[in-house]
Amino acid sequence: MPPLTLTLAGSTDTTITRSFDRPLLSAALELADGRLLHVIDLHLRAPLAAAIPGGKAAGAWRSTAAWAEGLHHATLLRSAQALEARLLVERIFDAEPEALVAVCGDFNAEGEAAALEILAAPTAKTGLTAQAGRALVPLDPGLPPERRFSLRHAGRALMVDHILVSPALFAGYRRIDSLNAHLIDDCARAAGREPGSFHAPLVAEFAV
Repeated sequence: MPPLTLTLAGSTDTTITRSFDRPLLSAALELADGRLLHVIDLHLRAPLAAAIPGGKAAGAWRSTAAWAEGLHHATLLRSAQALEARLLVERIFDAEPEALVAVCGDFNAEGEAAALEILAAPTAKTGLTAQAGRALVPLDPGLPPERRFSLRHAGRALMVDHILVSPALFAGYRRIDSLNAHLIDDCARAAGREPGSFHAPLVAEFAV
């Protein structure tokens, strides 16, 4: 489907249309028994203020109001990307009520952030017990608290990468690991311009 776009009224009376610079990737993998494993890979918008017309001069923000508006736009983009993926998951469930689905990637979000809740649609929040089979289960709570992180940023250990799975796939879930033993702070790495990702890979094992 075409990506969602956002049309926003800016503070300068300029209409701003936002589209996604990192479209989601979706694949359906056929398993040995003929079932399909649906994998959706995401990279949601980072929590950094988005550029707005006239908001910056020589690379610096002109005002706190402009910065706040840019951050608001970034937040809306992240939620809209999550909604796009959730609607795709809904279409998969429409066709396959017991679908094997994994939504994974860099969500740039932790805990009960709106983007995570939009994607997971937990029954405790939706109240739709009759559609509990459409809620997605986050796997990272299965990690020990001291190892539950995928990024080190400005001295903090953050869990911003996730794997969410459908109940049918969760039935075969065995384990998850975050390969974060050798992560260093991304601020330090950025200063040294070292190649490679700042994020730890997440590895999940299933019996399907």
